[in-house]
Amino acid sequence: MKIFRNNIWENHLQSVVPNEVKWSYWNDCFSIPEGEVCFNVMTGSLVLMSNSEYENLLKAKECTNKLWEFGLYADVKKDEYREWLNTYREGKNDESFLDLTFLTSRQCQFKCTYCFEGLKPKKDLTDETILHVKSFLEKRKGSFQKLQVYWFGGEPLLGYNKIITLSDYITHFCDNNAIEYDSSITTNGYALTRERCEELVKSCRISRYVITVDGTEEVHNQRRPLLSGKGTFKTIWQNIHWLVDFGAHVVFRITIDKENADNIPLLLDKIAQSSLAGKVSIALARTFEILNTPEDLGSKIFSEREFAPVEMKLIDYAHSLGLMNYRLPHKAPLGGCLRKGDITIGTDGEIYKCLDTIGEMKWVTGSIEKIDSEPQPQWYKDYLNWTPDDSNQCRGCKLQPLCSGGCPHNAMFSDKMHGSVLQCPDWKPNYRHQIERYIKEKIGKNEFELL
Repeated sequence: MKIFRNNIWENHLQSVVPNEVKWSYWNDCFSIPEGEVCFNVMTGSLVLMSNSEYENLLKAKECTNKLWEFGLYADVKKDEYREWLNTYREGKNDESFLDLTFLTSRQCQFKCTYCFEGLKPKKDLTDETILHVKSFLEKRKGSFQKLQVYWFGGEPLLGYNKIITLSDYITHFCDNNAIEYDSSITTNGYALTRERCEELVKSCRISRYVITVDGTEEVHNQRRPLLSGKGTFKTIWQNIHWLVDFGAHVVFRITIDKENADNIPLLLDKIAQSSLAGKVSIALARTFEILNTPEDLGSKIFSEREFAPVEMKLIDYAHSLGLMNYRLPHKAPLGGCLRKGDITIGTDGEIYKCLDTIGEMKWVTGSIEKIDSEPQPQWYKDYLNWTPDDSNQCRGCKLQPLCSGGCPHNAMFSDKMHGSVLQCPDWKPNYRHQIERYIKEKIGKNEFELL
């Protein structure tokens, strides 16, 4: 048996092995030419075995300490799925860490070809909302140990002064109360300058920047111009260099459909040949339809099934350039986005539970001012009570501990304006392909243990 990764998530399994065990429900096993892959989604252990080893282990009623620690076996008396489902329910009440998303501006200065939301209102995060956010944090002081802040829009940098004001308060609040702080922003990257890059990275401590670049200069400028029609590539490219120079981690988010898919390798070449190589990450995303997507654009969008091989080919190419590693899934927080500590705050202090519902008042769950006192809409109560076991799509799927059931909003509703309508995470179609390539790469480098 070849061991590529040990137990990294469930250290409590390093205990006495029960008298009788069973093959774990959470072993996701599949065949590749090199043998039988077993990835335990609860512990993160990854092993490769021969067909005969697999058959013998599958039938075994006892196991070694090592196999027990890997999580490949469970106590025969244990209902693993029900136990996980109970921890999922408990996780929804976890407020030991907060995930706060701020909509700093609903405006956007771009006119992207695949965005059909119309002109966005000239609305920035209000001063009153900022005061209520401060009050909210003060009231919860001592109840959480970690705070993650995400800046979002519209285009969040159009509310730049609000980011500065709120960041100054939050960073000092966390420092004074021994709270771990982390901050990210999703931005088109155009409104940055060298001075702003330095201020955001060093003073505001925003460490991660997700910036969409849809191809080389000509293609990107066609897809993501300013409202005036002016191109944006050169400015964004320079701004990304400044961010990296100041120590930020930048993620190139590349939105892909049938119009620009063939151009993406050229963009990857440009990144690989620049000083950004090895300093930035790549995130490939499928252009998806929204309710207002015109029919002529819809015909250019890949379906999920069509996109999977296109994405895997690009991952392979990016990997060959040293821009991407083959990715093993991470675990989502228990409870996913249904956690009490996961909150999205609109410009007027209105609260949403799903990023993709921002701006739609029917999906507002309350306000940051009265978060603990306002009555909850009935749809929201039903939403908070949802578990993956309620979904036919989830039931029986072994990946639930990795994705926490994906998007509960998409599982229950279908009439939101923004975002994908798919429930499952976007990494799922190529999940096993990436594991297979990861294993082959490790074998080629002789980077594994033998058991």
